[in-house]
Amino acid sequence: MHILSTIVLYAVKAGQKAGKCLNVLNSMYAKAYLRHKKARFHSDILFYGFPRLQFGKGSEINIGKGFICRSKGSTALDDITSSYLVVAPGARLSIGDNSGISDTAIICRKAITIGSHANIGNGTIIIDSDMHHLDWRQRIDRAADIQGLNDKPVTIGDHVFIGMRSIILKGVTIGEKSVVAAGSVVCHDIPPGELWGGNPAHFIRKIDC
Repeated sequence: MHILSTIVLYAVKAGQKAGKCLNVLNSMYAKAYLRHKKARFHSDILFYGFPRLQFGKGSEINIGKGFICRSKGSTALDDITSSYLVVAPGARLSIGDNSGISDTAIICRKAITIGSHANIGNGTIIIDSDMHHLDWRQRIDRAADIQGLNDKPVTIGDHVFIGMRSIILKGVTIGEKSVVAAGSVVCHDIPPGELWGGNPAHFIRKIDC
């Protein structure tokens, strides 16, 4: 039994080392893609797990120093999705210093701004578009359905914490130092220094800032 335990221990350590090497490769890939798309980013950003990146022609991407992106398998809280960053042609995505996302989908058709020291939990979706028209007659034509949408920018302030599996919808501004409870759907602005939660998200209490 002692020999078996030793073998298992060494196997786990070898797996951990392999995982660290894989994360280095993931970061190399992500940075190479960012350079290819002429994004602006700091050299110390890190990617754990394999991110899915899709940046359209003429898109503008700015990522600050200390950014951490975690994807499938790199965290125990959510092993369902990967971090997915999609920026449409001509759209703008900006992420401030020392912010982090985990298995987060960011769908940017117009403009999404995330401040510094923002923490975005596993399985969160941030989207600045409805993606489809509300009128069923317009949705019949799939090509026309994605045209003329009423996209509105999303702004997330400094020191914001968004709990896991939340959804941030178009046109929303979340004020600095605010907190969004896990599983919330945010469709209205949140003032600075407040805790909101629920579906739709509503005011819960002030936060001592």
